[in-house]
Amino acid sequence: MSTQEYMQKVVEDVGEDADFNGGAWVSTTNYVIAIGGTVTGCLGDIDNFLKKEKLEQVVAIVKSCYPNALGDLNVTMKDVSGTIPGTIYYKVFDVGSYGKDITVGAVMIIANASVFTPKPSEHYLNITKTNVVEVFRKDTVLLV
Repeated sequence: MSTQEYMQKVVEDVGEDADFNGGAWVSTTNYVIAIGGTVTGCLGDIDNFLKKEKLEQVVAIVKSCYPNALGDLNVTMKDVSGTIPGTIYYKVFDVGSYGKDITVGAVMIIANASVFTPKPSEHYLNITKTNVVEVFRKDTVLLV
């Protein structure tokens, strides 16, 4: 399947997923498009998007989150093509203004995030304060 065919399939499948119809997701995609970017799903086909163990851009919904013993936040992120587990470093909450915004249902724009790959089929996203571009709260109201 070519990349274009893959992306067409992803776009078709998104219409059936309630996660991608909410205000936070729609506002995020509108924001990315307004600044000249594009929203592509990379998590479901991560090996083709990894460059030097980094993902250039991830636009994803926080599907689950819980604190770990180190003060970081373990998360599961979901984009239009798949999901990935990851960790948000505690300084994102201490130094940034995102502490109360990063909850289940929030949408994050992440840039140049490192991906830890202990096995060929296992990937973990590592998110630091320098990776976070923007966070759209789960209760973001879509303005038309």
